[in-house]
Amino acid sequence: MNTLPALLVAAGGVGFGHAVMPDHWLPLAVLSRTSRYRTARVVRLSLAAALTHVAVSLMLGGILVLIGLQFRATVARHVDLIVGGILLATGAVFLALDLAGKGHGHSHDGEGHHHDHDHNHDGHVHGVTGLLVPFGAAASPDLTILPVFLAASALGITASLGSLATFTAATVATITGLTTATALGARLFTAAWIDRRANLITALTLMAIGALVVVGLI
Repeated sequence: MNTLPALLVAAGGVGFGHAVMPDHWLPLAVLSRTSRYRTARVVRLSLAAALTHVAVSLMLGGILVLIGLQFRATVARHVDLIVGGILLATGAVFLALDLAGKGHGHSHDGEGHHHDHDHNHDGHVHGVTGLLVPFGAAASPDLTILPVFLAASALGITASLGSLATFTAATVATITGLTTATALGARLFTAAWIDRRANLITALTLMAIGALVVVGLI
């Protein structure tokens, strides 16, 4: 019996099932809304996060194959701590900005020079955190794909490449689609308090998801 179709379905299902977890797309979606990213930028960042996720999954998967699958749980646990720690630290930065009064509120009170200075300072900070958040989301590899890849490799190069392509397509489409759709949907909420407390909203979201990742709930 030809098992290739089943392996392709399994690869796509595993890619979707892991990428749909909130820690892979929700932090970037929230940051995109609170930072008012343009749609093109949201797509680029989420696409980069998805491709990095695939690359890290394959790289770590290859290492695990070499050192033995018995270490998979240990490696996965440390990855959770690293990713959760990144999200918690990034959330702490946004919280500190909010407590310092450097939110996204845009007041036009005539103090043009002071406002521009603060805006530029915040822009640099958000540029850094804007890179950390998608990296944190992408760095959590999908180790559940390993059995599928190993089974596909036994069938030859066609099955191996097919399962890789299916896994990649499912992962990229899920992360990019969910991030972009959520960020665009959040734009419908235009209450003034959202813009005033943008840093606080981002901080609480990142810290909550980071904590859930650290304790292994997502």
